[in-house]
Amino acid sequence: MNRLSASFALAAIAAPLAWWWSGTTDPDDAARSVQAQQAAPTPKPADQNPLELQRRGLPARWSDVFAPPANPAPRKPEPVLLPEARKAPPLPYKYDGSGELQGKRFVYLAREGRSSAMVGVGDTIDGTYRVENVARDYAVLRYLPLGTPQVLMFQAGAEVPAELAAASSPGRPNELQVNMPAEVVLGDEFVVTVVVPGGGALKATIEVGYDPEVLRMVGAGLPRPGGRAVVEVASGSTPLRFRVLADSPASTDIALQVNATDASGKRVPMRARTAHTVSLVQPGA
Repeated sequence: MNRLSASFALAAIAAPLAWWWSGTTDPDDAARSVQAQQAAPTPKPADQNPLELQRRGLPARWSDVFAPPANPAPRKPEPVLLPEARKAPPLPYKYDGSGELQGKRFVYLAREGRSSAMVGVGDTIDGTYRVENVARDYAVLRYLPLGTPQVLMFQAGAEVPAELAAASSPGRPNELQVNMPAEVVLGDEFVVTVVVPGGGALKATIEVGYDPEVLRMVGAGLPRPGGRAVVEVASGSTPLRFRVLADSPASTDIALQVNATDASGKRVPMRARTAHTVSLVQPGA
């Protein structure tokens, strides 16, 4: 038998043996083989870098750690506590006499544990108080840390005058007082008295407005066109004199605007009525 015939004979014998062996293989072994093939890792593409890290997204709740909550709970406003307004302490001085020297009044002030000191307008005491006025019955001292004026009555138990009490009341504006007649006879003169509170501690510039065809201002004042005048006054009463020019009964207004300052030049609020009315009548009416 030649070599080619032997090869064909071996092939004929091997084919039935392979068929017989595959038929006798355990089915469980076949199933495990399939599962192993499925679990085997999928080979990476040839062009992918094996050292490159796979990019992974963050969970949704970490997508933006700085984002505010979708619906933040409303916060209750915290109560605001306003500080109480500071007040000047009671005057530590007592009246111990007063007088006048070279036309200027002075007062002796005593403080516990010290001898009396003579002071006058403009003097500073203990670096805390400044004397702004010395009158016959009282003195006005200003508490410098707060700029608050305080009144020292010379007579124990004496009541502070209303205009001084208003000036020393913190947060309460002073009020310009105006006294004038309700009626004036045609052709006569009359006086409007303005009172600036403060017991000498305040100065005021009063701008006066009136009808120049009905009234004429007489005496003090800087006249301006159109029935206006400016008057510089200090604390106390100041007369404004007018003459009636009208020749028939009428009523007219006198307007007053005031700008007040203290001894240091600081503006002091002061209230004033805008207009004051006077009736002009016939003689014997």
